[in-house]
Amino acid sequence: SIKQKLEIVPSNIVKIPKKFKDESKEVLSLSKISKSLGGKPILKNISFSVKQGQIFGMFGPNGAGKSTLLNAIVGKIFPDEGLIKLNGEKINNIPIHERANKGISLLEQNKGLFGNMTGYENLYAILELHIEDKNKIDAKIYQLLSYFGLQYLANVKANNMSGGEYKKLATLQRVCNRQIKLLLLDEPLAALDPLSISSIKKFICELRETGLSIIVTDHNFFALQDILDRCIIIRDGVVMVEGPPNKIMKDDKAIKYYLGSGFKI
Repeated sequence: SIKQKLEIVPSNIVKIPKKFKDESKEVLSLSKISKSLGGKPILKNISFSVKQGQIFGMFGPNGAGKSTLLNAIVGKIFPDEGLIKLNGEKINNIPIHERANKGISLLEQNKGLFGNMTGYENLYAILELHIEDKNKIDAKIYQLLSYFGLQYLANVKANNMSGGEYKKLATLQRVCNRQIKLLLLDEPLAALDPLSISSIKKFICELRETGLSIIVTDHNFFALQDILDRCIIIRDGVVMVEGPPNKIMKDDKAIKYYLGSGFKI
């Protein structure tokens, strides 16, 4: 059975080596990115960088430009102006599949798993694109599931998973990219109960401990601020403020236009 196959994997491949945060290594950098759609400016001179092992937040109201910015990073659209670099390499005009091969993975909101397939089958479907040996695929699946304590989902169909379990498995699917360096999570906390939100945040921190750089978007700054290294707040396509969460919470413009005038630390 699938369960038996997962249980016989040698113990020496269970742990994923940790790559500690390296603040000197710039994984992603954006410099003066601008983009218009339908003749309307959506992004205006956006600049920021993400270091290895950082969790970076992008916040802003609906229509601020967050989704357009994610699409520009992943390669769904190309910027009109500016420079996007991954590990120092310019990727402005590289198509989406080539960016995936270079290590960028995106989990979009409300998208993810094949509903009638188990956790094992969902991971297998992605890994078989990268690995030919079935035993090595089984080993990798066990490695991923056991590292994050999700072995119990191996034989559970995606349609029967809770919201939090579903999002964890969908995220692991993206981590199956062998080259992954940058994981983009679009509103990972949406439609989750408070207990699931806490569990997903812990899961995101565990992913960071493997050396991944992670960008998360959300409407609610306060839901994620305690796990962020740095973040930006976007308003009308412009970076209104950038910095660690404690700086954001003290910024007059952030309080006035995003956090709310009644907000106090």
